[in-house]
Amino acid sequence: MEKLIVGNVKFIRPVVEKLVDIHYVVVREGRDILKHRYFILDYGEFDTPVDELVKKLGEEDIKLLVVDETVLVDFGDEDIQKHLDTKIFYDSQWLKKYSPPEEGFENWLVEFVDQLILANKGKC
Repeated sequence: MEKLIVGNVKFIRPVVEKLVDIHYVVVREGRDILKHRYFILDYGEFDTPVDELVKKLGEEDIKLLVVDETVLVDFGDEDIQKHLDTKIFYDSQWLKKYSPPEEGFENWLVEFVDQLILANKGKC
């Protein structure tokens, strides 16, 4: 008789989810308003395009959109999290009022988003 030793392995199907965290700015009555919404996508919804999620926000004329995605695989006794690339979409005409520099624009935009979402607690 043959023998196979596999150690402490649980043969269960892992739970795979994706957290899509969206911060976005809309203009209402001349004021910039920062909003936030997140979606938890299960395995069947995993590849839902960002455009489809943006439609679910029910907003028109979004000026700035920050999409942050994290994938979670839960094996029951162990979790693995993987942060995916953060995507920033912006209306360049709207952004001009914040005087972005031409040189070093990408770094400025990342710092701008960081200040807007984290440091200023959502105050535009």
